[in-house]
Amino acid sequence: MLQTIEESTPKKKGGWHYAFIICIGGFLTQFIVLSAQRLPAISLESIRQTLGVSYAEVGLITSIYMVFYAGLSFAWGMAADKFGTKRMIVLACSLAAVGAIAFGLLAPTGLIPAIVTWSIAGCGTAGLLMAILPKIVSRWFAPHKRGMGMSLITPGANFSAIILGVVAPIIIASTGWEMAYIIFGGIYALIALFIAVTFREGPEEKGLAPYGAPEGTQAAPEPVIEEERAASAVGKSSQSAIARVLKMPITWHFGIFYIVYQIGYMAATQFYVASIQSAGFDLAQASLAITWGGILTIITELILGQLSDRMERKSLMSFMVALNAVLALAYFFYLSNAAAPSLMMCYFFVATISACTGVITVIMTAAGEYYDDDIRATGTGVVGTINIVGRYLGPWLAGLVIDATGFVGNSFLIVGITMAIAAVIAFAMPRKRAKKSEVAAA
Repeated sequence: MLQTIEESTPKKKGGWHYAFIICIGGFLTQFIVLSAQRLPAISLESIRQTLGVSYAEVGLITSIYMVFYAGLSFAWGMAADKFGTKRMIVLACSLAAVGAIAFGLLAPTGLIPAIVTWSIAGCGTAGLLMAILPKIVSRWFAPHKRGMGMSLITPGANFSAIILGVVAPIIIASTGWEMAYIIFGGIYALIALFIAVTFREGPEEKGLAPYGAPEGTQAAPEPVIEEERAASAVGKSSQSAIARVLKMPITWHFGIFYIVYQIGYMAATQFYVASIQSAGFDLAQASLAITWGGILTIITELILGQLSDRMERKSLMSFMVALNAVLALAYFFYLSNAAAPSLMMCYFFVATISACTGVITVIMTAAGEYYDDDIRATGTGVVGTINIVGRYLGPWLAGLVIDATGFVGNSFLIVGITMAIAAVIAFAMPRKRAKKSEVAAA
């Protein structure tokens, strides 16, 4: 008797599936990603005073870091498809560690050493987000469990933000900002070691099926796009991974979505605290909103990951991005019209807008499923690189509007407009359906 894989009932096994060990490693990579992005913001003033430079000059440290962080995603993806995900993840973590430690040791000597060493960290973290993780999750989890798998990994970023906001100021105050970078670099090195010891390319190396697939199988059914492939199987074999990815319409469709989304995302994150301060509250009060937002985002990521396994991912993406747009516009109108904005209302809007960004779990899972396994990291890496445009434009456009009007709340008008556009683009993405694979019943 024949049956489909989706209709098969996996047998229960005792203990954890090894996929969850992979998730722990992935969670730790996200700790590296966000702590490396946020640590300079916490230590910026101390660094500027040590180097004796202007704000514009010290800003170059993080600006150039972001160029490498967002710009090299495609290169890491191509390398992962060619040399393996484990090797590239370990290398990426190691570069982040080397960059952080070198920054702590050499940045005090001048602006150029600071820029160069922190750029090394940027090169490393470029391989830790969009480029490789979707491929890892796609290998270790069956299609109907991938959202859950990704939801166990992405909260590492917001966990990092919560920890960083408490621990980093204490380290800086007691030992100096230089030691803070050395300590975090050491943590990154330990994470690289953990991944080197525990990571595997796929479940077959442990004699397992992907989590959620029937016991005894070594591959789970892949979702397919409900549109004709641009190239035939023969054509694919004669083309490079990057050529195949660039010829696929979904690459540019998803890339445009991600650019517009990142404009709104960056315009929001850069001005969360400033928007509350502009309402008359001090830095300590305003910064607390980020902590609440981080906690709520972790919860949202866990929920959305599970939910995306039960409904169409592009529809869930579209809904959450649209909700982000509604909340951002509501916050804009509240700040515009309230004579004396309430701190609790500001907390509510910032925390809920931040929570909507938990949709990154669904975005990363969906992006990976649009590509075949042999080009999956290249595909998501290219999409990750394209979004550098949005990362740059978001703070710049918001800053221009704020400077022209003198009203920080206008940043969230930009957030609302761009998120509404991104929601429409997401909804227009091609649908995917599970491919029916028949296996013989025992």
